Amino acid sequence: MALRSPLAALPLPARPVLRAFAARHRVLLIALAVAVLLRAVTVLGFRWGIWFPDSYPYVELALNPRPDVVRTFGYPFLLLLLRPLHSFAVVVTVQHLMGLASAVILYGLLRRPHLFRFGKALPGWAATLAVAPLLFDGNQIELEHLLLSDTYFLLLVCGAAALVLWTPRPSARRVAAACLLLSMAAITRTIGLPLLIIVLVFLAIRRVGWRTLVAGAVTAIVPIAAYMTWYASANGQFALSGTDGVFLYSRTMTFADCDNFGDRLPVDAYPLCDSTPPEQRRASHFYVWEESQIFRYPGGIFDPYKSELARTFAKEAILAQPGDYLQTVLTDFGRTFRWDRPVYPDPKTYGYYVFPTESQGYWPGRDAQMARYDAQAEATRVVEPFAGFMRAYQKGVYLPGTVLGVLLLVALGGVAARWRRFGGPALLPFGFAMALLVIPPATVLFDYRYVLPAVPFASVAAAMALRELHTWYRSRHRPDHPPKTPEAGGTAPPDGPDTSESRMPKDGEPEKASLT
Repeated sequence: MALRSPLAALPLPARPVLRAFAARHRVLLIALAVAVLLRAVTVLGFRWGIWFPDSYPYVELALNPRPDVVRTFGYPFLLLLLRPLHSFAVVVTVQHLMGLASAVILYGLLRRPHLFRFGKALPGWAATLAVAPLLFDGNQIELEHLLLSDTYFLLLVCGAAALVLWTPRPSARRVAAACLLLSMAAITRTIGLPLLIIVLVFLAIRRVGWRTLVAGAVTAIVPIAAYMTWYASANGQFALSGTDGVFLYSRTMTFADCDNFGDRLPVDAYPLCDSTPPEQRRASHFYVWEESQIFRYPGGIFDPYKSELARTFAKEAILAQPGDYLQTVLTDFGRTFRWDRPVYPDPKTYGYYVFPTESQGYWPGRDAQMARYDAQAEATRVVEPFAGFMRAYQKGVYLPGTVLGVLLLVALGGVAARWRRFGGPALLPFGFAMALLVIPPATVLFDYRYVLPAVPFASVAAAMALRELHTWYRSRHRPDHPPKTPEAGGTAPPDGPDTSESRMPKDGEPEKASLT
């Protein structure tokens, strides 16, 4: 019996369209097939999901919705939506699909001609290469398999970036949708709030109009303000969370010396001082989660009184020792760009970011709670040979930090080259990447988990820069089409002929080129 093509079941008019689509995006489709296979092996090898200490509180918040002091409700809300299916296997599968969707969104963005000065989009193979870290990085796949908010957060931010950049001049409706996604990202991870500010500044620089800016700002403010009001009703503070003071305190405890404060530190805050020499102190997170000076006060770790004292202490430490603070931030920031991947901040935390070798049970006392969400679930069951394959894959296939640094330098060069247009479209993904990389070491500490969401935006910004450089070089060295110069009667601007906004339709107008 002869095998029939899947296209044979489609109506005749649809077949040529699908064939043309497959031909245009052949490289991406092949890459997606391999990426799906890798994730299928992961799901089979680690059933059903990998648990991080934060995973349990997230599930508990989905079972008993409330605004938590430590973890915002964005990810628990996703778990709440998936709860009727009663399956952690479904949760991690959805997260893997989110990772793939993020790659497809950024791929589609790089195929938009108007993003480039000469109106020539990236070819399919190059756009696929730019999103390859999202598709194939072993650490990214492992992160998608953790029951954590990161993959959902990344999808929201990718969607927002695409909405803003998809057309040369986004409409108010499109900007409002993008800002709504970023407000959801901020409620998922608070670092989304700076990204929202970056988008609004970017739009202001691009002169999209005050009505569009107001539409975006209002659309973002309403859900964030609503969540903060809900949080205040339960915790007495108008905020997204109550962790910033204690986390910033932990950041400064790697260098803070109370002898340098003079008499500026309130008496109540002196118990927060550590007499241990800074070079002998442990990593920042020990001052939050382990027995430390913060426990000299009664109440929970993030008690409002404690948090306020910790915030005051941190501010005084930074003002008294700005050089030490800057050195601490730069040292942690520099860890991002190492070629190797040494254990940091401690073996226990690092161990959560690699595929496990043995099956793991729930934390003590958590079985009954997790069973309320999925009665059939085990914590993590390691199944060979699938698990062994993914462990070996993760060790060998990942983006080294040094390569990420090169991508950022290339992206910075592309942004600088378009300084007359304030960096061009690449400014937005470059700004996202830098914010995602700098803010964690400046406010908490460096963590490998916090690096991964920045990688796709650095890669996209670098791809934009390289494409423009390549097209500019060819336009200058093509013998049959010499570039126009003022002497030859041309009027090429010093920045290069820019067709990105002058020749492309506005949002809502028909376009000749789509995702091609």
